[in-house]
Amino acid sequence: MDVGVDARSLGPMKTGVGIYLSQVLRHWPASHSPDRFQLFSHRVPSLPETAAVCHDVAARRWGLPWYLFESHRRISGRQLTLFWGAQGLLPLQLPKALPAVVTIHDCIHQQGVRFAPSLLYNWAHRWMLPVAVRRADKVLAVSRFVADEAMRHLGVQAAKIEVTQLGVSAEFFADSGEAINGSAVVRHQPEGPNRHSLNVLGKHRIGEFFILGVGTLEPRKNLKTLLRAYTRLPSRLQSKFQLVLAGKPGWGTAELRRYLDIHPQRSQFVLTGYVDDEDLRALYASASMFVFPSFYEGFGLPVLEALASGCPVIASSAAALKEVAGPAAIFVDPNASPEVWSQAIARVAESDDLKRSLATAGPARARCFSWETCARQTAGVFSDAAGGRA
Repeated sequence: MDVGVDARSLGPMKTGVGIYLSQVLRHWPASHSPDRFQLFSHRVPSLPETAAVCHDVAARRWGLPWYLFESHRRISGRQLTLFWGAQGLLPLQLPKALPAVVTIHDCIHQQGVRFAPSLLYNWAHRWMLPVAVRRADKVLAVSRFVADEAMRHLGVQAAKIEVTQLGVSAEFFADSGEAINGSAVVRHQPEGPNRHSLNVLGKHRIGEFFILGVGTLEPRKNLKTLLRAYTRLPSRLQSKFQLVLAGKPGWGTAELRRYLDIHPQRSQFVLTGYVDDEDLRALYASASMFVFPSFYEGFGLPVLEALASGCPVIASSAAALKEVAGPAAIFVDPNASPEVWSQAIARVAESDDLKRSLATAGPARARCFSWETCARQTAGVFSDAAGGRA
């Protein structure tokens, strides 16, 4: 099977969708090993070319307009069995005879413009996502929550949609050993970081005790609530714990930075910017707790990574996050006051028994999710979609 893939998400700083795509391709089942993937993008994908993966690069500045209105010309020139819209959309003039599968990561556009980086982004997904799911032979949803949203908002029939929950890399697990495939692996250290972790913390000027948040810095992540919750902690806890936000700047970051610059506790806040996988694993492994107050998540990959790392998790109760974390996290309404979030943080910070309980429950919960399962289910859907047109 020769599969064309929307690879726009495989940029130099991968976030949720890019991680999903790269991990599914890396864990593609051996039983489907003859499959080949043609990655179509406006820039060189960060996933290297192999015998099974090749690049088709258009070299355009803006990925979305190129993908929607131009990419079909390059796709039509290839002998493909199927096309995969891995980022939720399909080219508007995709050849009609070519079977297609589309992955829906969320229906954030239904929340209005408050969580959209631009009116254009909201418009494109509000109007183009329904077009894509109608055109697709099969639809993948990254969570049961997203599947329900797709059926409710997009009119997708239950028989057409498959839930393929995301996974977590083995390197994140707290008990996975000291090295996997040559990569450094750290264990969660409630008693203090090891040498590798200390190097990472030193690089980012992070002390031994810190509260961690991970994700693109944008309004949807509800970071102002986290900052305000921190400032309502008792002074002894503010003195002990730094607040570390790890993630690349998104839209609305300038407003967040202005808020930080005038904050009386500015010296206790650390913005690392985007961190690579190895540094990220060290942050999870060293953090005293992970706090994720997001308003909306189609899955919530950082929560799963933190759970696997044995890091105590306080998460928003919104969207798919309860589905992911199950009984292994403390949940707080994202619309709750900063005082409520602050109380949850203080509760974890001051209870060793609670920290141990959460640290034990996290990896056990995370083992319910794997990239191998996600890739195997995806391969099965591809075969069904291609076979249905045969």
